[in-house]
Amino acid sequence: LSDMEKQMAVLSGDNLQKVMDDYARVTALYENLDGYQCESLAKKILLGVGFKEDDFNKPLTNFSGGEKTRIHLARLLALSPELLLLDEPTNHLDMTSVEWLESYLINYQGTVAVVSHDRMFLDRIATRVAEIRGGKLISFTGNYSSFLEKRQALDMAAQNEFEQQQKKIKATEDFIRRYQAGVKAKQARGRQSQLDRLERIEEPDKVLTWSSNPMKLNRESGQDVLQIKSISKHYAGKAILDKIELLIRKGEKLALIGENGSGKTTLLKIIIGELTADQGSVIKGSQVDIGYFSQEHENLNLNGTVLDEIMDNFAMTLGEARFYLGSMLFRGEDVFKKIEDLSGGEQGRLALLKLILSGANFLVLDEPTNHLDIDSRQATAEMLKDYPGTILFVSHDRYFIDYIADHILALEAGKITRYWGNYSYYTEKKLAQGQLTSTEKKKVKQDNISPEQELRLLQKQQDKTRRQLIRAISTLEEEITLMEETKQDVENVLSSVETYQDESAKDILEQYQSVLQELEKSIQEWERLNHKLLELESNLHFGNGNF
Repeated sequence: LSDMEKQMAVLSGDNLQKVMDDYARVTALYENLDGYQCESLAKKILLGVGFKEDDFNKPLTNFSGGEKTRIHLARLLALSPELLLLDEPTNHLDMTSVEWLESYLINYQGTVAVVSHDRMFLDRIATRVAEIRGGKLISFTGNYSSFLEKRQALDMAAQNEFEQQQKKIKATEDFIRRYQAGVKAKQARGRQSQLDRLERIEEPDKVLTWSSNPMKLNRESGQDVLQIKSISKHYAGKAILDKIELLIRKGEKLALIGENGSGKTTLLKIIIGELTADQGSVIKGSQVDIGYFSQEHENLNLNGTVLDEIMDNFAMTLGEARFYLGSMLFRGEDVFKKIEDLSGGEQGRLALLKLILSGANFLVLDEPTNHLDIDSRQATAEMLKDYPGTILFVSHDRYFIDYIADHILALEAGKITRYWGNYSYYTEKKLAQGQLTSTEKKKVKQDNISPEQELRLLQKQQDKTRRQLIRAISTLEEEITLMEETKQDVENVLSSVETYQDESAKDILEQYQSVLQELEKSIQEWERLNHKLLELESNLHFGNGNF
């Protein structure tokens, strides 16, 4: 088109008309190919996956491997093929970019097939989930949460079918053993023939889960675990961390979030002493033992086996070591694998288990779910949820953060803002701020400076939750009292000889088992609510100027 414009400036007559006709044809083709929108679309996608306008004209050689992966993703999105195949597209994306990608793919006109370990991402974009397990593939309509429910139902049915066949096989084998010689020998041989022809059902593969067990700390820390005073750090003249103030209290589970390059890992390394701040100080609390999980897993002996790694570092029996390894999904022959042969995710799980077993009362974790599949992430999340100490962690997995964190530390423009809730609470707060008018935003900004007002709102909400918990506990106590009376009545009936003189004893025994199960569930729920109430009543401290 540019060349034709130059020609038209100097031509005349028939020659000019011919070029003008060609120009009209090429212009129509250019429009049909979205030529005029191409650059704006490219910019929109590049900004969406986390690049800045300053990056647009840089040579590709200037970018890291992770950045090149994002450029490749942007190129594919711009091509807009009918079938888009994405292998872990959220890797190397910060949470803002992941949420942009979700929105883009939800509205994508073509078909998308994606491999991902990001559960919230799959919940939001997937309309069908296919799983490969035991060498077989099965697919379900719906998102990932829907898939889990359907898979659990199928697994229960398959397990029940397997167990029923095993009972039938055992009964047949007992009959054959008992009557293989004697008057029923012919029947026994017939049963053996049936057994030989029987198509055996394989035991279904079990979904691995965290085996909950009590975790012990070497010692309890003081109430103030860590205090950061006016920490600043500069790189190439730019302030990555700018006079950060932070107080971490005992038992808190804090997620540190922010864009790629915002300084999250830098802050963690200053906390553990690997880096020195340009100014400010980090004050460790009384009796605080820090355990640090890095993305490199450099504390593993690559030449040893999984079992050796635990046995060599902790005073425990073989049974205890295998129990804890099983809790982190190392089962059967897995414990004899050499560490150098493990995947990145398996090494990560082993390094995390070592950290937990170390007895440290303050865990500092940098991307603990990297390279983990969804089941492993769930097991890790459950393990950290049960951990009785304090946790500060960096993660891009929003479901993982939601599951564990009770505080969000948002690192933006070198400053930290604390949100008193999980990731869903954080996004609600950010969304609410985005919907305010400019006048209201100014008021919120002023309000945020005053911790007293935020404290009153938080205390009001906590008082409401506390009253609800007390009512629920009181109701449960009444139900438990009634069930204990019923249990005593049934025990009295069972202790009578007359009960066993007819067939009613079986029904009474079943009733007794049912009462025991319901009573146990109610007691566990009572303990859970009381623990939640105790945590609520002991967690009434708030930081300055934080949400």
